Amino acid sequence: MLQELLVVCTGFSQSLSASEKSTLLENSLEAVLPICNVGAVAQEIKGHLTDFCDIEHETSTYDPFVRAANLALRELSDVKVPGIPAFKVDDKTNILLHVNDPMPIYQDHQGKQSERKPDIVVVSRQTALSATKAQQTQESQVLTETACKAPKDNFQWTNVRSTLELKRPRRSLAHPPAAYNTNYVVPAPSVQYMEYRKDTKGPAQPTSSTSAVRSSQNPQEASNELRPSSQQRSKGIKRKRANDDENHTEDKEKESAKPPHPVVQNGLYAAEMFAAHIARQSVISFIVNNDYIYVWFFDRENTIQGAAINFIQDLPRFLVLLLIMQRMGYEQWGLNAVFEPEPGFSGKVMVEDTGIDLELDVKSDERVTHFGIRGRATTVFPVKSKALSELPRDRHFYNEFPELVAKLYWPEETRQSEPDILDEVYKIAQTDPDVQGHVPELVWFHKFKGTSTSKIRIALGLKDAEEAEQGSRALYIIVFRKLIPITTLSGKEFLDAWWQIVKCHRALWKGGVLHRDVSPSNLMVYRLRGQFIGVLNDYDLSSFKRDGPSGLERTGTIPFMAVDLLTPEAIAGEVEHLYAHDAESFVWVLTWVCLRYENGKLLRKNRPLEEWLRLDADGCREKKHDFRSWKLRTMRPSGSHEVSWEVVLMCFRGIYTIYGPLEYSNPSDQSAFELLLEKPMQGHL
Repeated sequence: MLQELLVVCTGFSQSLSASEKSTLLENSLEAVLPICNVGAVAQEIKGHLTDFCDIEHETSTYDPFVRAANLALRELSDVKVPGIPAFKVDDKTNILLHVNDPMPIYQDHQGKQSERKPDIVVVSRQTALSATKAQQTQESQVLTETACKAPKDNFQWTNVRSTLELKRPRRSLAHPPAAYNTNYVVPAPSVQYMEYRKDTKGPAQPTSSTSAVRSSQNPQEASNELRPSSQQRSKGIKRKRANDDENHTEDKEKESAKPPHPVVQNGLYAAEMFAAHIARQSVISFIVNNDYIYVWFFDRENTIQGAAINFIQDLPRFLVLLLIMQRMGYEQWGLNAVFEPEPGFSGKVMVEDTGIDLELDVKSDERVTHFGIRGRATTVFPVKSKALSELPRDRHFYNEFPELVAKLYWPEETRQSEPDILDEVYKIAQTDPDVQGHVPELVWFHKFKGTSTSKIRIALGLKDAEEAEQGSRALYIIVFRKLIPITTLSGKEFLDAWWQIVKCHRALWKGGVLHRDVSPSNLMVYRLRGQFIGVLNDYDLSSFKRDGPSGLERTGTIPFMAVDLLTPEAIAGEVEHLYAHDAESFVWVLTWVCLRYENGKLLRKNRPLEEWLRLDADGCREKKHDFRSWKLRTMRPSGSHEVSWEVVLMCFRGIYTIYGPLEYSNPSDQSAFELLLEKPMQGHL
């Protein structure tokens, strides 16, 4: 990992041979060795590390660790290594380590605020000075006194390059040696990698998106070894993702009395750093456990953990790590240079090689953001574009909204792309009136070069060239004409729009386009001549019937998935996704809206089915079984959805039929459509 991060600094990761990479690491180790052994500075660094070894309490170790690291960073500014960019004095880019705990860092996530307290953060000197309210502070004071204490003002996640989580289970550690050399100090097998949930069995539960306000929630089942395990691969099932505040639970849960595992804490900090930036490529963070530091690399595919470095006994390698951190630019830290040439940038950008101008409204109340690590990480923003607004309109689209929205996401590279799916959808729409006007209008799309998550894995030997794209993800942007959430409608307007989308979905399935992710956030509308027109939205999990399922993912959004798809066998990919499953999802969506929305707004309190938002597939399956067995008859809809509730009750008669006492009946497509959807709608058409 250390060698590949060095290569990242050069900017020529695809052109260096294995021997050149090895030479780069050797040259770097030789270049930093004098800082470890020669002069008063070397002795001062050793003194801080000795203090670190002798301190027994975790919080007291922050001070000597930060002092040693920042002193080394100061000396590293004069180090020159062929191929590595030279140090440039710039307060905006020069980094240092800064104690943060116990000061919280806050971040808003669609109306909810998270609170985290990372032990140590990596920030720019400018950020450190701003937090101390002392712009004229001397450099030596910033590196020694100021950075060794929690800031006076809260840091912002936008300005945090990385985090370090420190743990100290051992009381005493071996002191630094009298002199260092460049030989690698091999960690004992028991500490080479951090272990977490080794006893996990079976397929990974969906973890691509989590509640941002739960400090004990794990956004990522992080790897406990360099090569990601098969259990770690995403099965692609989405937790609830909505364009309102439904992706957060109604009541703020009590935090666990026991602190989360450091791997979980580290994952939460990584999720915050992803959320603070537009289309961030990756995050690098660190866990310090006793005298070992572990490098963690996060991207939208999964997590990679580097082998431990003993920063007390193997100081040269720790200094090479600090050298890497010092010389990495914004892009090497994982920021997207197109949308964010510097942290916190907001303004008009030009997309590479396209001539398309974009101005994302990242502060809009209508934005849909993502909190999590691996997966598609879909974010949606209102967007303005002179170039796109001047494009000619296709006469087959009836949506008259002038506004545009941009969707940025990370689909699997082996999965059929959403633009390709939509191209087929539009062909069907030209001849089928149930589809025409009921699908989103794609204005423009672009796949960003150089964003494939396979690159780092090929470099580390985790993948070979033949399997490079398997499970890998790349960044796309798609611009659509604006739509309105169907949840803003009530009464007959809502039911009519829902039925239009049901018919569109059925027609597309007959035409060979399998949507496979029916949820409230994917059901939209627009107004045309005084009426609302339903739109089946979001085709990034769709596939063609002729191709069969592709990618590593099981598709759907948990609270709305058919019960038959929530079994362990289905989560493991052993159950075929049928039309009947999507038809059942339409019933769950109808039920959800009837119980939780009043006059187009989400109920402020006492919302039924709230716990479904927090459950994994197994837990949600049990809740749905209870719901259809006995809870349904105790439920009452909101006043504005009483007409739709009559349909819900009829739909569940069909659900009772297909779920027999022993097994699922696997109805044909037409039987499922008639039983679950068409017959219940009789009398309402």
